[in-house]
Amino acid sequence: MSAESDFRFEYARILWLMATTVPVLCLFLWYAWQRKKELIRQFVKSRLLASLTVGVSWRMQHIKSLLLVVAVSFLFIALARPQWGFSWQESTQRGLDIVVAVDTSKSMLAADLAPSRLQRAKLACLDLMDLARQDRLGLVAFAGTAFLQCPLTVDDQAYRQSVELLSTDLIPQGGTSMAAAIESALSAFDKDDDNYKAIILMTDGEDHDEGAMAAVERAQDIGCLVFALGLGTPEGELIQVTDELGQKSFLKNEDGMAVKSRLNESLLREMTRAGNGSFILMRDAQTLSTLYRNYLAPLPKSELSSRLIRQYIERFQWPLGLVILLLVIESLLSDQQKVPKPSDPEKGSGVLSENNTGKGFDS
Repeated sequence: MSAESDFRFEYARILWLMATTVPVLCLFLWYAWQRKKELIRQFVKSRLLASLTVGVSWRMQHIKSLLLVVAVSFLFIALARPQWGFSWQESTQRGLDIVVAVDTSKSMLAADLAPSRLQRAKLACLDLMDLARQDRLGLVAFAGTAFLQCPLTVDDQAYRQSVELLSTDLIPQGGTSMAAAIESALSAFDKDDDNYKAIILMTDGEDHDEGAMAAVERAQDIGCLVFALGLGTPEGELIQVTDELGQKSFLKNEDGMAVKSRLNESLLREMTRAGNGSFILMRDAQTLSTLYRNYLAPLPKSELSSRLIRQYIERFQWPLGLVILLLVIESLLSDQQKVPKPSDPEKGSGVLSENNTGKGFDS
């Protein structure tokens, strides 16, 4: 497969660590240099300082320090794993086909699950990505209507980007239609495949449309299981919205009354029973893990057809090689400079003085 240009860092967060560590190293080297000069001044008289330090090159010491700082910088870059270019490679996996349908209606702004129902749903989608490494994942956004946000894929990056784009402004038509969500999810499956298929509805269950049970029956016809992750509480919460000026207010109905959204647990349980799935209430960060491990992971894994996946080309060898080269150069550089030898006339003068001293002693 041919490589294409696409530069990235696998662990980009390490670059933030470099941004704090390298300045600290520079300050430490500067402080050590200043401290060294201060100690010399304290223990050596100023008239002897020049003669004692004439063999030390401060310029070379600065160059050695600079090489050390640059080497440390390139070491962090190597640890961040720079990748430049990628190749398309065929990959055959055994797994499930899972489509997640996320409710993006205004009721998902309710904060009975902090920070909001929608934010918790997005986090659950990413948790599923970490758990379902061998499965194909798809994403459907729905409110009054629904559309396929991300087709079934094994590309984590494409799935993650689709999840991050979810918002209550994504679908203009208000309301909640779980029938439309299920129909859009079914369109993502290849009905001729015999691998296991599953739909996970992430919603508060406030369905403002009819036909949800009929859609579940159509899912059953192609052997698709329907699960539901309930977001919210039976007590409910007022829906707070933010306008274009950033001012917050409560969502109101046609009568001017504040709207309170409640979890419709009974409808979701009825749907999952008809869909041979299960209902689970969102409680904490382990909820999605419980759903996947208890209900999805035990399902037989079917062999998925070969897919093209991106295989990024590692380039950490280049900065790592520069680190080694810089450290070798730093170790070979000497901070000592040659001291000029005394001239011959000075040597002769010293001999003459010694002879004169000797003569005076004999007399």
